[in-house]
Amino acid sequence: MTDLPHLGLYRRATAAALLVAPVLFLLDNIIHPTEYERDNEARQLAEIGAHHERWQLAHALGFLSILVFAAAVLGLAFLVRRRQPRLGLWAGALSVVGLMGLAAVITIDGYTWGVLGEVYQRRGVAPESTEIALHQVQHSDWSLLYYFTPLAWIIGLAMLGIGAARQGAVPPWAGALLALGGLMVGIETAVISNAYFIAAAAVLSAGSIAVAAALARMSNEDFARGG
Repeated sequence: MTDLPHLGLYRRATAAALLVAPVLFLLDNIIHPTEYERDNEARQLAEIGAHHERWQLAHALGFLSILVFAAAVLGLAFLVRRRQPRLGLWAGALSVVGLMGLAAVITIDGYTWGVLGEVYQRRGVAPESTEIALHQVQHSDWSLLYYFTPLAWIIGLAMLGIGAARQGAVPPWAGALLALGGLMVGIETAVISNAYFIAAAAVLSAGSIAVAAALARMSNEDFARGG
């Protein structure tokens, strides 16, 4: 497998994606306006309305981060699959599915809430109607499909991080930190706190960058062999 074409490109692209994606996600959470617990529609809409451009920008950065993470997990799946074929295949598939769920969630919470917050501030708009609309968006059972899908991201990224560490491709602590960061980010919808959002993004960044550094130091031949 060491004579596969473009191995160096795949390795460098994976390392770069592991570096860029978490930085974008951390920036998203740093500039994100305050998010309140459910059933605080008036406060939430007022906060979004006062900072609607920053709200939309933060979620746009998060969406871009998810797109870049897709490249990162596919590269890690390639690495892990060299020595652990079934693990690499399942972990890669679960990670991509989970990322699709995260993309849906960040769109619902970003674009939809952002538009409602902007409308909330307009003259002639009944604030009670906008509050009811946000309440329905937050509490609709239709959202469960999108909010539970990111569980696949937690499982898949943990499998990739631990799998890469088990086969000696990355340091054990780096693989464990990547898995922990994925867990913390994956449960963000259950922990409504901007401080937690930033902490989770920081842990994910630390683990992801540590894995990226290991791949950057790795030879193309070792990347093809899985470490």
